[in-house]
Amino acid sequence: MQATQSAVTNNEYRNISIAALVESGTNPRKRFDPAALEELAASFKTQGVLAPLLVRELEESKYEVVAGARRLRAARIAELENLPVRIVKLTDAEAIEAQCVENLQRQDIHPLEEALGFRALLELGEPTYTIASIAARTAKSEAYIYGRIRLADLIPPVAEAFLKDQITIGHALLIAKLPAAQQQEAFTAAFRGMWTSDGNTQVLIPVRELAVWIEANILLQLASVPFDKQDETLVPEAGSCANCPKRTGFNKLLFPDVQKDSCIDAQCFRHKLDVHISKTLESKPKLVQISAAWNSREGAPLGRNHYVELQIKKAKTNGTATKLPPVQKPCEKMTEAIVMDGGKRGQIVKVCADPSCRVHHPNTPSPEQVARERADERKRIEKTKLAITTRHRALAAVLERVSAPLKKADLLTVVHHVIGQLPYNQVPTLAKRHKVEEGKSMKTPQELLAKRVSTYDEAALCRILLEISLLDSAYMRSGASDDLLNDAAKRYRVDVEKLEKAVVAEFAAKRSKEAKPKTKAKTKSVG
Repeated sequence: MQATQSAVTNNEYRNISIAALVESGTNPRKRFDPAALEELAASFKTQGVLAPLLVRELEESKYEVVAGARRLRAARIAELENLPVRIVKLTDAEAIEAQCVENLQRQDIHPLEEALGFRALLELGEPTYTIASIAARTAKSEAYIYGRIRLADLIPPVAEAFLKDQITIGHALLIAKLPAAQQQEAFTAAFRGMWTSDGNTQVLIPVRELAVWIEANILLQLASVPFDKQDETLVPEAGSCANCPKRTGFNKLLFPDVQKDSCIDAQCFRHKLDVHISKTLESKPKLVQISAAWNSREGAPLGRNHYVELQIKKAKTNGTATKLPPVQKPCEKMTEAIVMDGGKRGQIVKVCADPSCRVHHPNTPSPEQVARERADERKRIEKTKLAITTRHRALAAVLERVSAPLKKADLLTVVHHVIGQLPYNQVPTLAKRHKVEEGKSMKTPQELLAKRVSTYDEAALCRILLEISLLDSAYMRSGASDDLLNDAAKRYRVDVEKLEKAVVAEFAAKRSKEAKPKTKAKTKSVG
């Protein structure tokens, strides 16, 4: 700050054309309220600009606004030609420092703007700022400064939502602590769909609920990892987990409420697991590779249906025999295996993968039983094929003997089938058109309709089939084609335009008839 103060003493006050002023690209301020700018512009028109802008000369007749971007924008709205400025000689570092200090003194500063200011101070070459020195100058705690600086790590979509107050600072602080690759997932989880009067609305969940979600879905617990957390040579570029700032057990400011030692860097976590598994298989090539998934492909790790994970325990010798469950008993086929996926990935466990073991695979069928079951299955498939082929031949023979037009029994078969397949919204409509009333009957509308059409002759059965096909088009239901009914009308030489004119006349006569009683009533009241 001393450099800034010394530079400010050599200053010059002047009125400069607004066209010669440009906003600074390093200004931490990102929000400008349009309504507030309009109010400030109105004030400028009546009272003028009372506080000069702090600027520095970029080139001849061109000046950068170090402090006063809001006044510059309001002056442009007010269409002012000149602005009072104070010209100072500042280096790039001094300009950034002046901007940060000026913004930090504002009462309405947004936490993200504050974070960008702190980050800019830390990145200055000279003078050198630290979290401790910033905390001392701003009378804030180091934890506060550290938390604010983390906000500058928000990915653009989350930062934009934060500036628009779509999420609170509590949500933003939690998300900012995560690697960039996981922030979008946490941001999405911060909202829950809820049905309101406006439909399905996304509602922001409480901060504590988001913290629980992050702990359950993103934080990776280190207590049961198979590799040595102190090993700095496992992945040399990552180093040891012991002093990693992405480990909650080391960095107490990261997630202070999380009790279990966890890692937030999933990519590094997975890479260490991959390297550990690779080195383990190199040193123990006979390890059986197993999967947490149920089934497995050929050449892949054994699926859970092909092995039993054992938890060997010794029976207690207290004078009485203790019967152990099979998973706690050893066997001759017991061997070591390495888990290749799932929550226990990389761990070495004891398994029995021999299907002939009667201790751990008592329900596994013998080879003879498997052969019998396969033979029975082949017989069942062959019997089904014979039955289906016979029925297909019978259908073909029936179709060869069908005459045209169809007889009543055949038409009735088709109509009953079609009625049984009708959409739920067509059944009441069709039943009403054919004067079918449910009354106190226990039968379904389809059954009552099928009973009614059983009394129809061939012509009526043909008509109802066509009626069903054109029903949606007649009622102009969603997805129905108008062309179906129009095409049928053309085939049967029905004049649709003539019908339309008759309907128009009928509706007009009905409206006229309804209007007459109202006219008479008015006449009587006047008399």
